[in-house]
Amino acid sequence: MAKYLPIVLNHSGHDTRVILPYYRDIAKAHPVAERTFSFSIRVHIEYQVKVHQITHDNLVVYCVDIPELFDRNGIYSDSYHAYEDNGERFSVFSMAALDFIQYFSDQIQFKPDVIQCNDWHTALLPALFKHDKYWQGQNTKTMLTIHNGAFQGISGKHLVPSLLHRLGADNTHYEADVINFLKLGIINADSIVAVSPNYAEELKSELGSHHLYDIFNQHKDKVFGVLNGCDYKDWDPLNDPYIEQQYDATSLDTKVANKLALQKQNGLEQNANIPMIAMVSRLTDQKGLNYLLPAIRELIQHKIQICIAGTGDPLYVDQLEYLAGKHSANVHFYHGFSEDIAHKYMAATDFFLVPSLFEPCGLTQMYALAYGTLPIVREVGGLKDTVTDITNEDATGVVFKQPTCEQLVSAIRRALLFYHEDTAKFRVVQTRAMNTKFSWQESAEQYVEIYKQMFN
Repeated sequence: MAKYLPIVLNHSGHDTRVILPYYRDIAKAHPVAERTFSFSIRVHIEYQVKVHQITHDNLVVYCVDIPELFDRNGIYSDSYHAYEDNGERFSVFSMAALDFIQYFSDQIQFKPDVIQCNDWHTALLPALFKHDKYWQGQNTKTMLTIHNGAFQGISGKHLVPSLLHRLGADNTHYEADVINFLKLGIINADSIVAVSPNYAEELKSELGSHHLYDIFNQHKDKVFGVLNGCDYKDWDPLNDPYIEQQYDATSLDTKVANKLALQKQNGLEQNANIPMIAMVSRLTDQKGLNYLLPAIRELIQHKIQICIAGTGDPLYVDQLEYLAGKHSANVHFYHGFSEDIAHKYMAATDFFLVPSLFEPCGLTQMYALAYGTLPIVREVGGLKDTVTDITNEDATGVVFKQPTCEQLVSAIRRALLFYHEDTAKFRVVQTRAMNTKFSWQESAEQYVEIYKQMFN
């Protein structure tokens, strides 16, 4: 979103800029800045800050360079473990962003109408904004976009000394010795946007609110849902450099060459008639692994091939490696992620699994639709907004409701029956799926309407 939404907004005539940390990977890709601005942040200690201006796809990007906080191997974590000082890192980043815009607005010729924050990492910014006398006098609004409300940035007060120094320690910002970054953002932002309409409704429900039911309902009138768009330049089977055989909705017959190539690559029986199911995902509870694994044990009695790729919880990695070793004729597991694998799996298979426990928006099901690979999804969050079950006239995939092994197995068996019994109808649904598009232009127009509402 931080890339595609501002690019589309700029193309529509809006002046949109991005500000983000100068992560090590960004520094490697953009070692030379067009302009650099220097200042300091005085909190419990003094941070020396440089902000480098670069341009990416005609989008102006400001990179906040504080080496002791952001010059690290990972963005949020070192391998599988989050950095202990993440609270301090993103507190200081939010302060730096506000200070930069204030100090250098004349030089960069930019005064924002709306500052749009994303997830807990910048959810503190609206609270800092309302606490700052300069920003209190500006006609600027803040918006918080929630991509995943399960990650809330809960931190002990002792881990965010800069924030304590800037905001003070009164109880309006904290509960006992803990601070919840996302909660502060929900309370203080002028508008909250979830990344799909259905996820916005779920956040206001007791079950789907990630334990923030009371807070979301206190602020429900400023909660909206806008579905993320999809970048079809990177996910286009007709121009995909990673796959064996390129194709589009008018040449679906040639898609089978990708299946045969993947079967060979993964050591599976090369047979175009065997239905293949893929999943490329983080291996976590959120992605439904706790009921997917027993479902696989049920499904291997069918003539079916299941290819899974991903990284995540070592417990799930171990179980998938065991299943792939014991049932190598049916199951293949790739422990890792690469663009090559993701694209090959998307193009080669007949169905794509997204059995999430919750899914704010989801992108892989959109990619699957674009590749004529029918998604099998749980009716939750953005999955509900993007996939229509095969029982409907406008079907694009297979949908199930409850997060259980039984319901997932039933959904996959319905998919297999559909695949085997009605080849012509299956092709019609594949074609409809490939013609289903979710554009960033439409999403941007909805965001603009919410921006306008904040000033009414």
